[in-house]
Parts: sequence; structure tokens; C-alpha cells
Amino acid sequence: MEEPRKRPVFLAADWHNLLFANYAIDPEVLKPFVPQRTELDFHDGSCYISLVAFQFLNTKVFGFPAFTKRNFDEINLRFYVKRTLSNGSERSGVVFIKEIVPSRLIAWVARTLYGENYVAMDMHHDIKSTSNLETKVIYGCGEHGLTNRFSAVVPPETETDGNDGLESYITEHYWGYSSFTRDRTVEYEVKHPKWAVQRVSNYSIDFDFESLYGTPHRLLSETEPTSVLFCKGSNITVHRGSRIP
Repeated sequence: MEEPRKRPVFLAADWHNLLFANYAIDPEVLKPFVPQRTELDFHDGSCYISLVAFQFLNTKVFGFPAFTKRNFDEINLRFYVKRTLSNGSERSGVVFIKEIVPSRLIAWVARTLYGENYVAMDMHHDIKSTSNLETKVIYGCGEHGLTNRFSAVVPPETETDGNDGLESYITEHYWGYSSFTRDRTVEYEVKHPKWAVQRVSNYSIDFDFESLYGTPHRLLSETEPTSVLFCKGSNITVHRGSRIP
């Protein structure tokens, strides 16, 4: 059996007001980023990459309040993989191209402990309800001002059943995979309740994908996402990672 021993909780937090922009992409673009012992995960024959923006709140590391900032924003670009265990079961997970946070300390800790490609930039969010009960959500980031923006309008009572289709596929990957080196893959578990998914009525994505994520991803600046989703979110736990043998 390949089941690892139970790993202790490394990080606990609340993830709230999550925006997902999901793009169908040529799998050849992602193959160079796939960690060893994993493979690309497809949904209905298509390969997806997602731009995700959210609030990281009440952060604790090993049960203690973490960092000088416990509440901060994160914007990441991620894609989807799976790993087949020796017993034939599969784990669905994510791989991050880059994760943006507003703190150099947070970025350093994540790079050191998990080998994730975290960077620090200026960040801002604006989340408010309107008189007609819509929710307007705006996230921004940049190195010299908030030059990249992802915003959406979430109407009331737009919750989907979340049982089938792309919504479930995108939000229900509970493992993370990162590569410290080309021959070393670390696997860690992320736990959270199943999220209710809401569709948006309007959105805007003004991102310089090439500047932020590299030339292979510049096509996203010229591509309409297949879907844009919103989740209110929940508490989460991230468990200590372990190297895949």
C-alpha cells in the first residue's frame, strides 16, 4: 500500500470570496510544468488552467497566529493533475504556476517549506454588496501599482447544484503537488468542505499574463475563459507535505 501516514496540520486559515476564471488550454503548454509521478487531469477531454483570486484570513501556522499579516490576498495561476496510487485509486490535485501575495515573508516561507513559486507584489481587493443584493468583487496586483485586475458581479441566488460538470471539477481537487527539483515531487493535502458555487453575471479580466507568468501563458490574455465562478469559501487546513517516493 502507498497510503502515507497521517500528516499533521501545517497551516489553517479561512479562504473567502474566491473568483475562478477557467480556461481550456492546449495540454502541450502545461506538460513542462507537470511534476514527476503525476499526470495532467482532463475534464470531458479538455485540459484546464485557472486564474484564482481570494482572501486568505485568520492564518495560523501549527496552531499559532502567523506572520505580521494574518489577513491578506492571494492570486494564483494553477492547473490540474492526478496521481495514481499503487492500489489503483487516484488523487486529484493542483499545480501552481505562480502564487502572488503582498508579503515577502509569506512568499519566502511558502517557497522554503513547499517549493511553491510564491512572489510578493502590491495587492488590493474591494468587496461590497449593492442595493439590489449583488456582490461586486475586485482583486488587483502589480509590481508598480495595481496594473492587473480581476473583477466580477455576483447576483443573488445564483448558486449551482455543484454536483456535476466543470464547477465540481475545478473546486474539488484536494491535493497539491510541487517540485523542489526535477526529480523531487512533494505532495500535500488541502482539506475544506465542499463549496457552494455561484455563477457571475459580469466579469472583467485585465491581466498581463505574459509578464506575470511567462511567455507560454500569454495566450490567456487573448482568450475568453470557459467559465467564471464565485465561491464564498470556508475554513481550510493544509497538511505537512511529504516527498513522493
